[in-house]
Amino acid sequence: MNLPASAQGVAQAASQLAAAGRDGEADALYARGLAAFPDDPRLANSAGNFHFRAGRLDRALALFERALALAPDLVEAAVNAAITLGRMEQPARAAALLAQLERAGAGNAGYWRIRADSERQAGRHDAASASMARAVALDPKGPQTARSRARLALERGAPDAVPLIEAALMRNRGDPHLLFDYAQALAVAGRMGEALECTTTLVTHLPGWTEALKLHAELRWAAGERGDFAAHFEQAVAAPGAGPAVWRAWSETLDGVDRHADSAAILSRARAAFPADTGLALAHAVALGEAGEAEAAQAVLDDHPGETGPDWAIARGRNRLRLGDAPGAAGALEQALAARPDDVAAWALIDCAWRLSGDARHAWLHGQPGLVRQLALPLSARERAEITALLTRLHAHSAMPIGQSVKQGSQTKGALFARAEPELARLETALRAAMEEYRSGLPPADPAHPLLRRRDDPWAIVGSWSIRLEGQGHHAAHIHPRGLLSSASYWLVPEEVDGPGQPGWLELGNPPPGLAEGLGSLHAVRPEAGTLVLFPSTLFHGTRPITEGTRMTVAFDVTARV
Repeated sequence: MNLPASAQGVAQAASQLAAAGRDGEADALYARGLAAFPDDPRLANSAGNFHFRAGRLDRALALFERALALAPDLVEAAVNAAITLGRMEQPARAAALLAQLERAGAGNAGYWRIRADSERQAGRHDAASASMARAVALDPKGPQTARSRARLALERGAPDAVPLIEAALMRNRGDPHLLFDYAQALAVAGRMGEALECTTTLVTHLPGWTEALKLHAELRWAAGERGDFAAHFEQAVAAPGAGPAVWRAWSETLDGVDRHADSAAILSRARAAFPADTGLALAHAVALGEAGEAEAAQAVLDDHPGETGPDWAIARGRNRLRLGDAPGAAGALEQALAARPDDVAAWALIDCAWRLSGDARHAWLHGQPGLVRQLALPLSARERAEITALLTRLHAHSAMPIGQSVKQGSQTKGALFARAEPELARLETALRAAMEEYRSGLPPADPAHPLLRRRDDPWAIVGSWSIRLEGQGHHAAHIHPRGLLSSASYWLVPEEVDGPGQPGWLELGNPPPGLAEGLGSLHAVRPEAGTLVLFPSTLFHGTRPITEGTRMTVAFDVTARV
C-alpha cells in the first residue's frame, strides 16, 4: 500500500486494516506513518490505541507518552496512557500522570472518571471520591460514569452503595461485573437471599467465570450451606469449554475451608481430564501434602523432575519438611529464593528448616531485637471507644470467610481503610505513627535480609480488615505472602487471656500442624486493647483458641514502595 499523504490518512487506513484482521499490515503502515510524520501527536495516539487493542501494552504506552511529549495537553492520550498503566497494574503512576493535566481535562468527564478509577486502584480513596464528584457533575447520566461511581461506593462502604449499583445496572443492563458487585453490596447490607440470586444468575450463565464461582460459594457458606456450598462447581466443570482454571478454583475453595482431602480428589479428577497440565499436577501435590499425604505428594513431585521453577521448588521444600528432611527442604528453598528473593513463603519455610537443623541463620532472620514489637496506639479513650463501636457495627453483617485464617468468627469485606468513616481515618493515622516508631527500633539495614533490606524504603499499607472471634474462635497458623510486615491491633479482648493456657494469645513462629514437627512458638504475645503488634511477614502466626467472650482485631499488611 502506498503511504497516504497525511497523518490522518495513515491512521484511517491502518485502522481499516486492523478492523479487517490484517494486524501485520496495520502495524507496518503505522510504523511507516510514524517515521514520515514524527511530529504528529494524534497519529502516535492512534497507533497506541492499535497496539493497546492487540494487547501490546508496552508499545502502546510508549506511543501514548510520545503523543504527550509532542502535545502535553492532549487529554485523550493521557487518558489512554492511564488506562494502559492500569492494565499494567501501575495505578499510582496513572493517577500522577493525569494529575498533571488537570487544567486541560477540567471539563472532560472521561478524564475525571479515569482519574477517579486510577486513584481508587492506587488506594487513594479520598482523592478518588473528589474526582468522581467532578465526573458525575459533568456526566450525571453516563453509563460508564455510573459504573465507576458504583464500584467506588462499594469499596468505600458507602451507605448508598446498593442504590448506586442499581442505577448503574439500569444504564448498563446485563453487565456481569456490576451484578457481581451488586451481590457483594447486598450481602454486606444483610440481604443474603437477593445476593445469592445474583450469584446464581452469574454461575448459571457464565460457568467459566472463576471469581463468580468462588463468590457464590462464599455466600452459600455464609448463609449456612456448609455441606454442599461448592456443589455448583460440578456443573461448572461439566460445561462446554471448562478448562483447568475452573477445577483449580473448585479445589482452592475446598482448601479454603480445610477440606484438603476433597480438594486433592478434585485435582485428581482434573488431572485425568488434563493430563498434560503441570499446574494441576503442582496443585495436586500441594493439596495432598495439606491433606497429610506427604508420601503421595512426593510421588507427584518426583514424577515431574523437569519442573524447576520457584513454585515447584517451594512445593518440594514444603513437602520435605513434612517428611522430616530439613536439609533437603533447605536446599529446595534456597533454589526458590535464588529465583525470587522476596518470596515470603520460601523465607517462612526455610526458617523452619534452619530451626530444625540448628542453623544460625535463623537467629539472623527472625531472632534480632526489634523485629517483633507491641506498641501502644496514640489514641484517646474516647477515640478507641468510637473505633470499637464502628467495628462492632461492621461485623453485624460480616461472615466467616473462605480461604482465610479465621476459624469460628467473622471478617469484614474489602479494604477497611478504603471506607469513608472518619473513625477509620483516625485509626489509620495512629497505625502509621506506630509503624514509624517500629521502624526506628529496627536493626540496621541489611541488603540480604527480606525485611531489613527495605528498612528505609517508603512503606505503604495494603489490605486491611477486622476480625471478630467468638466462642472457640481462633486463627490457624498462616503467613501473608504479599506483606513485608504483618500486624494485629486489639480492640476487644476476652477476660480469659490471663487464664490457663493463655487463650487468645498471638503465636509467632509456630508452623501449621504436620509441617515441621517439633517446632513451637518463638513469641507468644498477650493481646491488650489499644495496642498494635508488628512483625515480619515471614513469620508463621496464629492464635490460641478462646473459649468464651469476644476477641476483635484490626490487621493489615505493610509493603515497601519502590
